[in-house]
Amino acid sequence: MNTLLINQIQKEFNNLTDTFSLLEETITNNEKLVTMLSTHNLYEIEPYFSEIINKTIPKDAKLLIESEDDYDPDSDDLYHFKIDLETRKTYFKKLDLGGDISYDTIYEYTDNYYKSTTVYRNTEQQKAIKICYLNFKDGMPFEYIECSEYGITQKTYTCENNLIKSYQYEWLNQNHQCFGEFSYNLEYNISQIIERTSDGQERIIYNAINNEENIASVLARLENFLVEDIGNQILEKVKIDEPVYCVLFEYSMQNPFPPTLAIGLVSEIEENLKEEELIVHYNAPDMHYFSEDETIDVDFYPLEIQSDYLKTSEISNRIGWNDEDAFDEWNQQVFNLYLKVCKRLMHYDFSKSFQKSDNFLVIARDFEACNEEEFGKELIQYKTYNNL
Repeated sequence: MNTLLINQIQKEFNNLTDTFSLLEETITNNEKLVTMLSTHNLYEIEPYFSEIINKTIPKDAKLLIESEDDYDPDSDDLYHFKIDLETRKTYFKKLDLGGDISYDTIYEYTDNYYKSTTVYRNTEQQKAIKICYLNFKDGMPFEYIECSEYGITQKTYTCENNLIKSYQYEWLNQNHQCFGEFSYNLEYNISQIIERTSDGQERIIYNAINNEENIASVLARLENFLVEDIGNQILEKVKIDEPVYCVLFEYSMQNPFPPTLAIGLVSEIEENLKEEELIVHYNAPDMHYFSEDETIDVDFYPLEIQSDYLKTSEISNRIGWNDEDAFDEWNQQVFNLYLKVCKRLMHYDFSKSFQKSDNFLVIARDFEACNEEEFGKELIQYKTYNNL
């Protein structure tokens, strides 16, 4: 990283709350700018920002608010944009959270770079959020630098035939890098972005292929993967010499797939607990065998399933923060899928990997909703009925 440039950006960030109002005043006084409203975040200076953060806008979405029917204050986000229609450039954006609370962003443009500065505001304070620079070389993106309270990151781009082909992503003062690679279709529209970390892990962070696919097909593939692939990985890779009382999948509705995986040992609890009393012990981080701690060697990220993860994350991201009906429907679909996974895995013979306790369950839980009791009731009943 360019040390002088990084120091300059860090200094700008430290002084952002002092300079932001002056920049905003200049924009407010610009009579050429037209205000437009949207329920979507339509613009950032980072190339392919919506694809990279996995929040792409549906093709049939109505982008601008033109009447009361286009906006539901109970479920929709509200963005204010100030745009120069002649140059088609955005100079100001406000994510309006109501009650004088907002995230405000100012955009600046030169021949050599684009710049954005963002602050958080409420009636009592103004807080610096981030400063971003997109630098150009020969008219194409060269590097994107972002400075926030969490540090500084940089993406350095490689371009070919007027297309971004790849980038190197690095964190300042951290020994960590990853590399992104872009694929395009015959019409030069982006079709896929894959990131590879320096330790060899691969992540699909955008895939256009299944954007329009029926969610039922996606959920069916995920169910089969979690049962057949993960179940077989447990049989092949896990060897535990003491009794096990549960195999536990944990997830959150923000990104419901993939889950984490934990295996609970009888020695970690009181052996004479009844099934109903085990509910309080279904908490993955408390267990020795936990995929997040790398004490279970299972791979949730083969490339062929990752696009399905993205599809489900997009659904979660597109549900309005206050759209209870849409959230409840999606939450029930996810619950039902994990319930089916657990029921199918209850029939697995895990004797090659471990010995089951008498009150053994394959169970799931949303660790934010703490719905393990709901899962447990269904699964204990299923176990009893099927004499498992």
